[in-house]
Amino acid sequence: MLGCSGCHDGETTIHAPPMEGLYGANVPLSDGTTVPADEKYLRESILQPASHSVAGYQPLMPAYQGRVSEEQLMELISYIKSVAHSEPLKRP
Repeated sequence: MLGCSGCHDGETTIHAPPMEGLYGANVPLSDGTTVPADEKYLRESILQPASHSVAGYQPLMPAYQGRVSEEQLMELISYIKSVAHSEPLKRP
């Protein structure tokens, strides 16, 4: 849909945090803090990703504010929630 797997899949050259196992996990941020990956975090991370730079990853994700509808955003969040109990893909 939006090409999310182009970066969030373990087989890509651009490495972004995996979506599998994310929802409900504690996410370490580059500023040393940790936040829970709840709906608020997912919404903010999709719309304004610079507000939550994940430790160990470059802040490359574009902001989707104004680029996705509320329906698309809810579908993305629902998908991430649906893979919450999946094992994250291993990175090379």
